[in-house]
Amino acid sequence: MGKRKKIAERVTTLMDKPEMIRNIGIVAHIDHGKTTLSDNLLGGAGMISMELAGRQLFMDFDPLEQARGITIDAANVSMVHEVDDKEYLINMIDTPGHVDFGGDVTRAMRAVDGAVVVVDAVEGAMPQTETVLRQALKEGVRPVLFVNKVDRMINELKVEEKEMAERLGKVIDNVNKLISGMDEEKYKAGWKLDAAKGNIAFGSALYNWAISIPQMKKTGIGFKQTIDYCRAGKMKELAEKVPLYKAVNDMVVKFLPSPIEAQKERVKVIWHGDWDSPVGKAMATCDPKGPVAFMINKVKVDPHAGEVATGRLFSGTLHRGMELYVSGVVDTNRIQQTGIVMGAERVEVEEIPAGNIAAVTGLRDAIVGSTISSEENMTPFEQIKHVSEPVMTVAVEAKNTRDLPKVVEVLRQIAKEDPTLQVTINEETGEHLMAGMGELHLDVTVTRMQRDRGVELKTSPPIVVYRESIGGRAGPVEGKSPNHHNRFYIEFEPLEKGVIESLKEGKISMKMEEVERRKILIEQGMDKDEARNIVGYFGTNVLLNMTKGIQYLRETMELILEGFEEALKNGPISRE
Repeated sequence: MGKRKKIAERVTTLMDKPEMIRNIGIVAHIDHGKTTLSDNLLGGAGMISMELAGRQLFMDFDPLEQARGITIDAANVSMVHEVDDKEYLINMIDTPGHVDFGGDVTRAMRAVDGAVVVVDAVEGAMPQTETVLRQALKEGVRPVLFVNKVDRMINELKVEEKEMAERLGKVIDNVNKLISGMDEEKYKAGWKLDAAKGNIAFGSALYNWAISIPQMKKTGIGFKQTIDYCRAGKMKELAEKVPLYKAVNDMVVKFLPSPIEAQKERVKVIWHGDWDSPVGKAMATCDPKGPVAFMINKVKVDPHAGEVATGRLFSGTLHRGMELYVSGVVDTNRIQQTGIVMGAERVEVEEIPAGNIAAVTGLRDAIVGSTISSEENMTPFEQIKHVSEPVMTVAVEAKNTRDLPKVVEVLRQIAKEDPTLQVTINEETGEHLMAGMGELHLDVTVTRMQRDRGVELKTSPPIVVYRESIGGRAGPVEGKSPNHHNRFYIEFEPLEKGVIESLKEGKISMKMEEVERRKILIEQGMDKDEARNIVGYFGTNVLLNMTKGIQYLRETMELILEGFEEALKNGPISRE
C-alpha cells in the first residue's frame, strides 16, 4: 500500500500538466495477453514486483476474473513513466477481450486518446482484434501495436530470423489492412503502423521483454539476439537488457497524443455542440479553468462510498463540494469525493484538472454515458454506441417472495452500471427478463448479483433473442381513438438497407439539422418526400407522417410516437 501511496503522490504532481499525460487503453482478442502486458507496465512503474509481473494479473482483481482466468471488467490505473529525464503520467485502462464484455471496451474508448492493440504473433489478428480496432477508430482513438508471444514463435514454431521477419510482417500488414479498411483518411494521415517508424513493439509479456526498432538502436539487441536468448532459455537475462515496460511506454509517450493534442480533433467526433461557446473552446484547449465537461464511462457501487462514477474530464477542474448538472436531470448533484483509481483501490485527491480520468462520488443521478457539466444547458456528448446487441435472454426471479422488492432494486442498479444489459421489470408477476451479450455475460451478472447484493435468485435456461421483420408492404391498417373522432391509417414497408446501417451507426438522429438528415437519407436510397416527413425513429425503424391537410395531428403526435415505440418493444405478437 505504501508503494501505491507514493506513486499516487507522483501522479498528482503531474495531473495539472496535460502535455505530460497519456490516456491509453489496452485492447485485444481474448487471451492475446492484455492483462499480462498491463502487469509489466505496472511492474516497471514500481506498483508491483517485477518478479510477479506477468503472473500476478494485478488488474484482474475480482475473484470471478481470477477463477475464470479472463478479464471481465475494464480496470483503470494511473502510473508514472520516465523518458529522457522527463516524467509522464500514463492513465491506463485494461479492457476485456471476450466478445461478451465488448461493451466495456466501447465505454473505455470514450475515456482514452490512444490504444495499445495487442496481437498474438502466432495467431495474428483475430475477429475480436477487428472489433476493438473498429471501436477505437470510431471514437477517434489512435492505435499503436504490440506483437506479443514472440517467444512462442521462436520456441514452438522453431522459426529462423528470416522466416520470423516474414511472419511478423504479415501480422502487421493484416492489422494495417483493417485500419485502412475502416478509416482510410486517418490511415493516410499517419495512423499507419510501421516498425521502422517505431509505433510497433515485439516481445513476450509473460517473460517481460520487448524490442522495437528505436530500442534496437539503443541496446544493440535485435531479432537475431532475441532468438539466441530464447533458445538458450535466458529469458530473465533478456528481460533485464530489454524490459518490456520501457519499449511499450516509450512508444506510448512518443506516438500517442496528449489530451491537449488529441482533444482538438477527438471532441469533434464525440460532441456536436457550439465550438464557439465557452465549453466548446475550453474542451478544444483542455482548459482546467473552463467550464466542467465530464463524460461518465463507468458506474460501480463501492460498499463503503456508494456509487462511484468514473470518466474522462475534457475541461474544467473537479473538487469536493461542487454542484454540477447531469444531462437530462433538472436538479444539480454535489460531488462528495474526488479520486483516481489504482486497480482495486481508489485514492482520494484534492482536485482533478482537465485531461485526466477521474473517479467521483455524489453524482447520484449519473448513469453510463451521462454528461456532467457546470453549465446548465451544455449540449451532451454523443451517446456511446455499442457495436453488439443483446443476443440471449434469461428470466430472473427471487427464490424467496420477501426478496421481491430487493430484486427489482438490484436489477435497476445493474442496468445503470451496464448499458449492454437490457432489463425488463414486471412487478406484477415478479418475473423479470435480462438480455445480455451471451451466456457468459448473463452468468457473470447473476453470480455477482447473488454474491455482492445477497439476493437468492432463480433463473430460466437462456433463450436466443430473435429478430422479427417484415418481408413486404402491408396495410393500410385502421386505428381509432377512444372517442372515435380520430382515425389513423398506418402502412408498413421494409426500410432501405443503407438507412438501416446509418441508423445502426448513429449517423441519423432527430437532434440533427433537418436538411443534413434529409441529405443522408436520400443518399441511402430513401424517397425525397419520405425523407422530409420523418417524425421519429426507434432502433432501426422509422415513423413517417405522410398525411396531407389534416388538422390537429401535431397535438397527438407525441402519443402516436409512444404507441409506435411500445409496439416495437413488445414485438408483433404483443408480449405473448
